[in-house]
Amino acid sequence: MEYGNLNVDEKYSSIVEPNLYCDNILEPGITYNSDFQGDANSGLVKVYRQKSDGAAEPTTPAGNFQDTDAENELVDIRLNNSFRKSKKIYKVQANAVSYPIADVTFSTAINDVKEGYQAAGLACLVTEGNVLSSTTALSKTNIKKTVLDMRAALRKKKVKADVVFASVDAFTAMLEAAGDQFTPAKNDEMVATGQVGYWLGMKWYEANATENSAAVYYDHAGKKHTVDLSGVDLVMYDHRFFSIVDNLEEMRIIDSEKFVGSLAQIEINTGYRVTTTDGVIVKTNKALEPAVEEASEEA
Repeated sequence: MEYGNLNVDEKYSSIVEPNLYCDNILEPGITYNSDFQGDANSGLVKVYRQKSDGAAEPTTPAGNFQDTDAENELVDIRLNNSFRKSKKIYKVQANAVSYPIADVTFSTAINDVKEGYQAAGLACLVTEGNVLSSTTALSKTNIKKTVLDMRAALRKKKVKADVVFASVDAFTAMLEAAGDQFTPAKNDEMVATGQVGYWLGMKWYEANATENSAAVYYDHAGKKHTVDLSGVDLVMYDHRFFSIVDNLEEMRIIDSEKFVGSLAQIEINTGYRVTTTDGVIVKTNKALEPAVEEASEEA
């Protein structure tokens, strides 16, 4: 390198510039139900759901019981979404750079998997939830009414609306409308940027994974869906009815037998399921194209 006519030294930093990734919005017990996690190693988790006869009606005293049969049904959560990443680290390359290339490459592989994991979760919510017919664009003048109407629709179905995933544009409109009524979440790593907080009694997340126009996930029946998330404004739901089950197979850095160097690898198997469709409502700004469905394929 030259300053004018003078050659100067070059220095390569041992600190690596970060890459850009979508926000981590899937939090166990907060934005999804993780109650069935303990059964993950089976590959297929079958959940009992007891059927209800509805509200009991009063009768007069000194009467007889009216017996009904106990009934239940099974809800399948199949761990058929396998996220894998394997990155090569040649020894000659590792020796030629000043930063810890193995650690950084391993971190990159993990973040690549996390990015796909977040997008797949959103794709499941959009595909298996109830999509509103209205595609009216959101702004600071109409977002409050839209949100309250969505909340009312859920409450009338006995659902507790506690989470909202919002696109960047919808989240911005919400901040403009909410003003100082928006309460940033406490003790949250994203609080500094205002990406998580409370408004109208619900916890809001800015979900920039909605910029993904081809998010992929396999449903509980084994069908592959490719979902355009770019038209999604809001996903409002009761987190108890959106289940994710994970089975971490491996996270490792191992020596390669094919070349001089190592491999940074991660594999995780995941099952996504909206267990109660009435628990999720989706607002879009355009008619979503039907998701591409393919037969189940072996990962």
